[in-house]
Parts: sequence; C-alpha cells; structure tokens
Amino acid sequence: MGEYTTFSCDSCGYRLERLRWGVGLNDCRERLLPALCHECRTIVEVDLTGRDVLIDEFRCDVCGALVSFFEKGQSYCCPKCQAPDLKIKQEGYW
Repeated sequence: MGEYTTFSCDSCGYRLERLRWGVGLNDCRERLLPALCHECRTIVEVDLTGRDVLIDEFRCDVCGALVSFFEKGQSYCCPKCQAPDLKIKQEGYW
C-alpha cells in the first residue's frame, strides 16, 4: 500500500508535504518512490509505473538532474542543511 509522506527538518525549516511513497491502494500497478536530487537539493516523487529501475534513468522534475532513491529504514539527512535528523511522517493511504 502506498502512504502519503511528509519530510521536515527542525534545523532549517525544510518541509515537503504529502509525497506519495509505495504501491497504489486502488491500482497495484502504480508505484511511486521518493528520490533525492543532489543538484537542486530537494526530495522529489518519482513515478516508477511501468519502468525498469535497473535500466531507466530517473530525473528531477524541478531541474532535470539524475536522482537517487530513498530506502525505508535508512537514516536520512536534510537535503538543504544536511542535518542528520530529517523527520519522516507517514499517514494516510493513496
């Protein structure tokens, strides 16, 4: 099931609300994951529906640079200030 996810940083105030993460509740073919753009320093939602993650390149919607994916369970740093305590809150399903 996919969850709506909010990323926030207490150190610098960075906030990204309601990014979709996971497999769609109503359509199991729909897959979305968060990814970090190292160029513009933001977290973006990447649509993996019908894509091959081993072959396809995934780019930032904001600046077009290549992105790297987050993995659940790993420790996250703020993309703006690099503080090691980026908060992730998951609530609600999509």
